[in-house]
Amino acid sequence: MVRVICVASGKGGVGKTTSVVNLGYALNKFGYDTIIIDANMGTPNLALQLGMPKVSVTLHDILATNKSIYEAVYVHPNGVKIVPAGMSMWELNRRFNKKLSNELAKLNGVCDIILLDCSAGIKEAKPAIEASDELLIIANPNLSSITDALKTIELGKSLGVPTMGFILNMYRGKKYELSPSNVEEFLGVPLLAVVPDDEQVRISQAKNSAVVDYSPNSKASIGFKKAAAKIVGQEYRELENTGFIEKMIYFFRKSL
Repeated sequence: MVRVICVASGKGGVGKTTSVVNLGYALNKFGYDTIIIDANMGTPNLALQLGMPKVSVTLHDILATNKSIYEAVYVHPNGVKIVPAGMSMWELNRRFNKKLSNELAKLNGVCDIILLDCSAGIKEAKPAIEASDELLIIANPNLSSITDALKTIELGKSLGVPTMGFILNMYRGKKYELSPSNVEEFLGVPLLAVVPDDEQVRISQAKNSAVVDYSPNSKASIGFKKAAAKIVGQEYRELENTGFIEKMIYFFRKSL
């Protein structure tokens, strides 16, 4: 049964899309077939970040026409599978005659995990949260970010969608920032990982890549990989530094 995880924040600019890109790549690297989907129907950026701004079929097309969701699954050169949303202004006025949850159900047996990159804002995020099994929060170490994150967690509760935890993103360790333990206490959900503010993330974005691919040993990369390991209930191990036999043992244990 495929797991559908909505990656949400409540607030824009916290690094939600970047997190989806990197978690998707890391989960694939750990042996979990993952599809990342841009469920931000108003201001999508997932395909743009991966250098795929023009594709023939998008999620907008799937929800508005009789096209199949299989037609909108593309493979990025780094191996990540992606379903982009339409980026033109014209897409904003399209009427959808299909439910997102029904289309995602068709991917059962096709992949292990679906990550939804949803809209910022509470009302705008609701359709993606409703279509999900679990909620993953991305927050920054400031009061406005975690306040909006808490609202998103409460929305998930009202819709019957539990929050697995949160990632504290772009953390600098400054005195003026809220500490990871402070944020965890405020949100009342587990901290999956801290992702430091890292220039390698911005460089990887300029290269249309995931930082876990472009700079696998960077601080941000390790943070995202630790979060990915937590998502699948595994102990984090730096696979790039292990031998072939160790990798096979790791994947065998995961399958059990």
